[in-house]
Amino acid sequence: MALKRLRKESKYGFTLIELLVVIAIIAILIGLLLPAVQKVREAASRLQCSNNLKQLGLAFFNYENTYQALPPAYFVAFPPAANLAYSWAPLMLPYLEQENLYKQYNFNQMFNTASNIAVLQTQLKVMQCPSTPTQNRSETISLPPNAIPGYPAATFTTAAGDYSVISGVTSVGWDSVVGAPSGGDREGMLATPPLKSSRISGISDGVSNTLLLVELAGRPEAWQANIRVATNGFPVVPNSGNANTVGAGWGNPYNGENWVNGSLYDGRGVQGPCMINCTNVTGRGIYGFHTNGATVVMGDGSVRFLTGSMNPKNFVYMVTARKGEIISE
Repeated sequence: MALKRLRKESKYGFTLIELLVVIAIIAILIGLLLPAVQKVREAASRLQCSNNLKQLGLAFFNYENTYQALPPAYFVAFPPAANLAYSWAPLMLPYLEQENLYKQYNFNQMFNTASNIAVLQTQLKVMQCPSTPTQNRSETISLPPNAIPGYPAATFTTAAGDYSVISGVTSVGWDSVVGAPSGGDREGMLATPPLKSSRISGISDGVSNTLLLVELAGRPEAWQANIRVATNGFPVVPNSGNANTVGAGWGNPYNGENWVNGSLYDGRGVQGPCMINCTNVTGRGIYGFHTNGATVVMGDGSVRFLTGSMNPKNFVYMVTARKGEIISE
C-alpha cells in the first residue's frame, strides 16, 4: 500500500528533463524578446534626444526674439579691455527653465571663477542624450599659461554635455571632401570671434539647409567607430594625430569652437571624408550613439536624423551658412 501511495503522489511532480525543457523554452523566449525590448528602449532614447535638441533650438529662437540677434558660438575678450570667455550655453539657460542657474552666472567674470564653475558643474538632462552609454560625465581640463591670452595656468572641471555647435569647415576639411579651392565663407550659423552676433535673416544658404546644433556625444570619453578608446580624451591617444575632445563641458567656452576637418572611416586621422559617427573627437564631425546616424537641429528649428551613408559633401554644405552651395538629395 505504501508503494502504491508513493507512485500515486509522484505523478504530480516534474521530472528533471521536463524542468530543463521548460527552462530552455523560457531562455528562447527571452532571447527572442530581448532585441525587441532593446529596440523599444533605443527608440525612446532617440526620441528624448530629439526632444532635447528641439528645446535647445527653440531656446536659440527665443533668444533672438529677445535680443534681435543669435548668441555667439562663444565669446572672448582679452586684456587690457577685459578678461572674459563663455560659450553659447549659459546664455540659453533662461529659455530652458533654468532661470535660477542663469542668475548665478556672472558674465562679467571669467567662466572658471568659483561661482561660475558651480553653475557649469550642474548636470542638466536637456544637455544629455539618453542613448549615450555614460551619463552625468564631467570634463577636467588643465590649461597652460596664456592658453587664453593674458590668463595664468588653470585647471577646471565642468559637467559634460552631448550637444555642440559647429563653427564652420576648415580649408583642409573642405578640400578633403569637396575639393580645392576651399575659398571663404566657410563659417557656420553662429558668429565666432571677432564677430559678436549673427541674425537668422543673414543665413543666405537658407535656415532649413544650415546646421544650428548637433550631437557630439560621449565626450570626454573618446570613441572611434562605436569603440571607446579612452576614458578621458585630453589627449585621445598619444601620437595618434587625434587632437582631443576638449569642449565636452556644456558650458565650457571651448564647446563653441568646433571647426570640422572630418576623419577616416575608422575614426582615425586628422582629416578625411567621414563626418558622421566615425569619431567624437572635436573637429571631426558629429557623433551619436544611435544606429547609423546622429541627430541635429537645423536653423529653422526642425530636428533631423543624419545617417552615416549621407553624402559628405551635403554635410559640409549644411555646415556653411553663406557659401551658396546646392544640397542634392
